[in-house]
Amino acid sequence: MITPNNRKDFERHINILVESIEKRTFHLPPSRRMLNSLLNAKKLPNRRTNFLTIDESTRLLANSLANFERPEFKNRNNAKQ
Repeated sequence: MITPNNRKDFERHINILVESIEKRTFHLPPSRRMLNSLLNAKKLPNRRTNFLTIDESTRLLANSLANFERPEFKNRNNAKQ
């Protein structure tokens, strides 16, 4: 898995997660812990993500979804079909 190198990349990964949940292309597992971790994430007054409120499971989920969006993954997945 490719992890983000800077704040901008990580915020992009978080936004991909939020967008996929809003579009209903990603369904949350029925884990109360995962739901609570997503609900506890907050934004700063300047509308940036507060990293102190994001736990490790949310970070892992956001990075995983962002890796699925990469062209290398999509091309490899299309080649198998």
